[in-house]
Amino acid sequence: MVKISASIMCGNSLKYGEELKRLEEANVDMIHFDMMDGSYVPNIAMGIYLLEDMKKATEIPFDVHMAVWEPSQYYPTMAKAGADYLSVHLEAVKHIHRDIQSIRENGMKPGVVINPATHHKELKYIIKDIEMVTVMTVNPGFAGQKFIYSQLEKIAAIKEMADQFNPELLISVDGNINSGTIPDCVKSGANVLVAGTSSIFKGDDADYKALVQEMKDSFK
Repeated sequence: MVKISASIMCGNSLKYGEELKRLEEANVDMIHFDMMDGSYVPNIAMGIYLLEDMKKATEIPFDVHMAVWEPSQYYPTMAKAGADYLSVHLEAVKHIHRDIQSIRENGMKPGVVINPATHHKELKYIIKDIEMVTVMTVNPGFAGQKFIYSQLEKIAAIKEMADQFNPELLISVDGNINSGTIPDCVKSGANVLVAGTSSIFKGDDADYKALVQEMKDSFK
């Protein structure tokens, strides 16, 4: 089953409570919550207090994407704030296996994010230990970038690796995911689609339920 994960950062920041209700009505499967430190990526976005408040407003699971350097100091705090999945960049930590263990020990499901230039083989010795891998199909930091089609080959390679070592692995794609790019992503092996400005968050008048259904129809 392919899951839809709504990138809440792309919603109306003055109406996050309403946005979450609309996403519940649209039957999205997950909330993708981006945290950025302004150093690992050239943007600052979404903090711990915001996560705490959002968790009180919905039962939808949260996939927290930490685009920060050395995130390990925050794991206990992120668990307390309510992160269900916690994904960190392979490129941003010194000892990724230790971080994966720490995330799980703190009661969250560990995930790893890899940038467009990172080879899928970097996952070989950790793929058995994670619940999710997120393939960035744009360079992390900003919404609205062009989809990098070379990542389709990477998604397929990860799917092949997962079939061998971790069949239950969630393979997420993040970056300009819409009805035009979704079919190739799903065909390549993606089963979590991070939806942002190009697919769900199209303004206060947008019909989120119809837009989510359009995403699902695109890969039937």
